Amino acid sequence: MRIALYSALSMSLMATTAFAEVPTTFTPKKQYNEPTRGFLIEHGRVSGQGKASVELHTGSDQLSAGGGVRLGLAQAELIINSGLNDYDGNGVLLKWGMSDLNLNQTPVQWSLLAAVSHLDIDNGNGNGNGNGNGNGQVFDRTHIKLGVAATISVDAAMFTLTPQLVDEAGKKGDTFIEVGLGGYVGVIETPTGLFSLGAELILTSKDGRDNTVALGGRWAYNEQLNIDIIPAVFSEGDLSGIPGLVRLNIAF
Repeated sequence: MRIALYSALSMSLMATTAFAEVPTTFTPKKQYNEPTRGFLIEHGRVSGQGKASVELHTGSDQLSAGGGVRLGLAQAELIINSGLNDYDGNGVLLKWGMSDLNLNQTPVQWSLLAAVSHLDIDNGNGNGNGNGNGNGQVFDRTHIKLGVAATISVDAAMFTLTPQLVDEAGKKGDTFIEVGLGGYVGVIETPTGLFSLGAELILTSKDGRDNTVALGGRWAYNEQLNIDIIPAVFSEGDLSGIPGLVRLNIAF
């Protein structure tokens, strides 16, 4: 796992050097408290003890509104209902921060990920069989997720790698791997905040599920407020719109 982690981050570092022209130094004028996630994937860092934030989101057409809570702990972060897909929208994720690695004199922040999600819905008739059949239409689903998130920053650019093993408990054969890749770059800082652009790719081995691509930007409005605007999410059901998926993070 560590060899694969080094290899992927090395490729990201070389790609940045070869194709991206960014300032040799980038120091924001304000101390922005951005969430420790990208648009859809988690970063390798944790927020820290005593730092908390709440999240709200709304989207285009098929994506309903919702929210979550992110709580900073000692060397960890507890994330409640902050995901957007069908197995972490209702779940609890613990990120455990590890000591930084070193890649070509560049620190790599990384964390261990462990999450569980359970959802049981019954329409009240009591005749369901747990598989969505019968008159009861019971929906019963449990997911367990284990993984690693690693993030490296190079001047104004940042890259994240997040491999995860997802198990649908109780469903034989429904264990799959997801690998999240993200790249982000700070574009400009103005009196109204810091603007950045990003792209994410989530690769999955699950049968019948498409890979996901998300394109968008982040507006760090001030030290407490962050707004993600994601006009394009390409997956099983493509979402595109203006402004599209919007995620609001308010830090305390």
